[in-house]
Amino acid sequence: MTQNGSVTVIPKKCVLYKQPRSSKWYCRIKLDSGEWYRAATGCEDLEEAQMKAHRIYHEAIIKSEHNIPQTTRSFASVAKSIVNQLESTQDTNDWKSVYPSYIQVINKYQIPYFTRTRLDNIRKHYDGYVEYVTEQMGRTPAASTISTHHAALKLVLDRAVENGWLSSAALPVLKNTGTSANRRATFDLREYRTLIRKLRHWVKKPTHRKKDADIRSMLYDYVMFLAYSGVRHGREAMDIKWRNISIEKSNTGNELVIVSVLKKKGRKGAHVWRKVVVRHNRLSDARKVLERLKNRNPQLQSATLEQVIKKNIDTPIFQLSDGMQPKRLDGTFKKFLMDSGLGIGTEERMRTLYSLRHFYATQQLTAKRPISIALLAKQMGTSVKMIEDYYGHLDTVKQGDELSGWNEF
Repeated sequence: MTQNGSVTVIPKKCVLYKQPRSSKWYCRIKLDSGEWYRAATGCEDLEEAQMKAHRIYHEAIIKSEHNIPQTTRSFASVAKSIVNQLESTQDTNDWKSVYPSYIQVINKYQIPYFTRTRLDNIRKHYDGYVEYVTEQMGRTPAASTISTHHAALKLVLDRAVENGWLSSAALPVLKNTGTSANRRATFDLREYRTLIRKLRHWVKKPTHRKKDADIRSMLYDYVMFLAYSGVRHGREAMDIKWRNISIEKSNTGNELVIVSVLKKKGRKGAHVWRKVVVRHNRLSDARKVLERLKNRNPQLQSATLEQVIKKNIDTPIFQLSDGMQPKRLDGTFKKFLMDSGLGIGTEERMRTLYSLRHFYATQQLTAKRPISIALLAKQMGTSVKMIEDYYGHLDTVKQGDELSGWNEF
């Protein structure tokens, strides 16, 4: 035994030692990589600890001979490092719109399920993962949902393989048993007109707080803006500022309302944008919506819409009279839908603010002169495949011209 209390089991290869306030022996073995690996023997008796240390050392040698990682990590420890890595890319060019979904999946489902499972045992434990997700969600997840879970899981497993904590041979086979995509809940044109008419009256009903009345008033214009543009509700819509709005003339002299929607944040303001043409014609008056939004801001009321746009103002278009943005509008919209009897669509699914995006897509594809799938995908900031998957049942999908809608008259 050395002066510091350690015991050499195999010279320069394996050493026993004790930690403060512990009566049990731990061993430290040198791996082929030159790193020292520490493990608990679970033994208080020195002879038993020496035998256990020999076994741990020789197991590591056998693993090395069969190209099996000599050490591993718990799933949770690696998963947390992936979450930290993804979160560190916010406000950079590396940030992707799917990252929030990966972060949520890892934190909400994968870490609680796999928790301290050793990565070299991940294949055995994966078998019950989809069932666990189903139980937590209370329904069978869609195939697209399972694909997101698998993509997030692959980030963790790839990191483990890269660092030698998991061999490729031990990777689980990821099977997608989710349900096929259903048609999204939406509104037909008649229902949408009923929606707007009822919403116009609903927002005028007395409320207990002034803030609630402000939220309802903003919701009216928010709903119309989503239906006119196909912009995603939530962050994509709420991030739109007055400096992102422009009013231009088309080749035929018609007025076009154009919005620059943020696609991806980059370093030092190098953001990526997409141009969205808002429906603006005799039936879809985007100018009136913008006028009401402008007048809701006390600091902008005295200026004309053109003056506000020209000033390049860095203020969100969707905000209450006190300058604040509500955290969510989903609950208010849901309450209105239930009060008005419009909560459930013909698809027997609950409608949400996202249904307005599907209403926009359906109307564009079924117009008298429908636009092409490629043009719609570009307008909505999505892929052609997504449009085909969810709207392929519309048999009137043909090439069209103007997104503004003037060509329909």
